[in-house]
Amino acid sequence: MFVIRHLTQINQPLALTIGNFDGVHLGHAKIIDDVKQIAKEKNLKSAILTFEPHPVSFFQGGKANNFRITSLAQKLEIFRQKQIDYVIVLPFNQKTSNLSANDFVKYLSHDLNTKNLTVGYDFSFGKNRQGDFAFLKNMSSQFDLTLNRIEAVGEDNQIFSSSMIRKLISTGKIHEANQLLGKNFMISGLVKNGRKLANQLGFPTANLFAKPQAIKPKFGVYKTLTSIAGSCKKWPSITNFGVKPTITQDSEQLFETHILGFFGDIYGKKITVEFVDFVREEKKFASIDELKEQIRKDILHIS
Repeated sequence: MFVIRHLTQINQPLALTIGNFDGVHLGHAKIIDDVKQIAKEKNLKSAILTFEPHPVSFFQGGKANNFRITSLAQKLEIFRQKQIDYVIVLPFNQKTSNLSANDFVKYLSHDLNTKNLTVGYDFSFGKNRQGDFAFLKNMSSQFDLTLNRIEAVGEDNQIFSSSMIRKLISTGKIHEANQLLGKNFMISGLVKNGRKLANQLGFPTANLFAKPQAIKPKFGVYKTLTSIAGSCKKWPSITNFGVKPTITQDSEQLFETHILGFFGDIYGKKITVEFVDFVREEKKFASIDELKEQIRKDILHIS
């Protein structure tokens, strides 16, 4: 997979789709699968054009906190697993936001050599969202562009969408969010040195600080799976997300993951924590002993 992070020309003719693809959920997967199939049938290269930062973050001056389901690195890894040929990461800045719909189509055709364009049912583009599917149809013959529109994907009268998944995650409905994602919601980062308070409780944890822009789950305890960079193994684990009200007065939000059966030193290493299900809400206990007993019960619950 070739990742292109700047405006450039591509000589290979493309079957392209465009979007933010935050979460790369089942609706997105349908679009990507169709692009791959079209590329195969028409002897084109499969390609995805996405934006960084997310346009919502740009228009809010970088203050779109508690929002993104997947980081750019996570999205690129998913695209790699789906065996996409090209990923164009278009910088979303003032220049990009001011591109007219007409100029954007010119860019797709002349610079990216797009021969087939697949878009979702609600796709819009260009300055002030001037362009839509009807606009593309009117322009398609002029730019020798074949179009393909994917209708809404969902089940039980519910459309798969990033906004719905954000709502589910933020309310602790992880199992339901995972069903729409088609995979486990996950976070990644370097394990930070903490105060080792969890060690004193007898349950050492790997600590990750919450990234401002990333969507946050509801404060609470979760059944998780944890993998460590360099290893394919997924360890059963239990993760608390919150502010540790029983043992500190801090307000800093922290992911604390106790990896069952693991005793190695992973400070400074990258880990990925996959959220499987919600166990209970975070609460302040009357004593440390009461907290320790609850942790034992939590571990038994997920084992």
